[in-house]
Amino acid sequence: MKKIGFKSLGIFTVSALSLIMTSCGGSSGGGDIEIDFEQKDLVNKMWYSNPYLSKSYENDDAVIAYRFESGGMLKRQQYSGRRDENVGTWSLIDDVLEIVDNSVEGSTTQKWFIQSGSTTDFLKLNSSSGRREYTTSIEGFEDVTADAYIVNDLRLVDNVFKADYRVDYEVTGSNLEEVVAMQSLNKQEELIKSENYINDKIFVLSDEGLSRYLDGFEGAKKIRFYLRTKANEKFKLDEDLSEYKLEKLDYTKVKFVKPVGSTDVTVEWKALDGKDVFYIIEILSSKSNTVPVLFRSYLQPAESGADKSLEISQSIGAEIPLDVNKMNIGENYFIRISGLKYEDNIDPINSSNKRYNIQAKTVFTYKITW
Repeated sequence: MKKIGFKSLGIFTVSALSLIMTSCGGSSGGGDIEIDFEQKDLVNKMWYSNPYLSKSYENDDAVIAYRFESGGMLKRQQYSGRRDENVGTWSLIDDVLEIVDNSVEGSTTQKWFIQSGSTTDFLKLNSSSGRREYTTSIEGFEDVTADAYIVNDLRLVDNVFKADYRVDYEVTGSNLEEVVAMQSLNKQEELIKSENYINDKIFVLSDEGLSRYLDGFEGAKKIRFYLRTKANEKFKLDEDLSEYKLEKLDYTKVKFVKPVGSTDVTVEWKALDGKDVFYIIEILSSKSNTVPVLFRSYLQPAESGADKSLEISQSIGAEIPLDVNKMNIGENYFIRISGLKYEDNIDPINSSNKRYNIQAKTVFTYKITW
């Protein structure tokens, strides 16, 4: 049989050819069925499959997102962070779609028979091991993202500064109803509904969950998110928790300066040693994970080990500008300094998906009096 598409024929030639496919035995349902399916119906678009089996961490049933490039390259998207990676190859031989996905442990060639009813936005496949369906979109799931990362959390405990590592999560999705983050079969955390600084619906750790620190840093692992929508559709997303971690901030270099009678304030801190760490300064009414943010700066770049400062005023540009009319003289507030390291190949300034591609974080939150 002649392999269609990649070397002997150009893509434009193949696009004009309708593939007449014959079903083959038990793998494809049996009988001779004429299938009108063109290669152009398959290539250069995202295809999604939801092989969900159960809520268990042990089941490898996360959403699959493939892109079949016209040259035979296979891309897989980590749906949680919308990151595309080259993972292998694909080919179409008569009615058989062959997929080699090297991101799958113990990967072998997957042979799928394209079935009657497949269209430009719906792909029905059979194989000797089962069935799978792909669509070019997942209704009610378009704005879903999920991120997990290690946080080095510095705080004051009984007048002593203490730093511990914990895992933090942020999941977005306007149609989500329930989210559970799973580190293992026996280590799971139900996330609570909240809103982020741009008023998007998110799911985050409860305040109690924020206080659960790791006994020791366990290194890289697979995080699995169980998601249930308002329509009671169920999904899983996988996220790779990086072994990368950031050191704690130096609390002796942190200062809050507010001249008497002034509404302008200055926050000072020392950047960590190492490159590619960006900083965000926030003012909060409490340390809770669900309170509105009163001020949030733009990302602050920093040279390794540099002394940094940010002057905050009513007129400064910020993601959330400060409204001094909401600040009460003599009242307590909290300053949160966050250092962020983003995933590889993510541009902290220009990448549209940077917000849900954090690799590691270091945080220091401390009380101030306005």
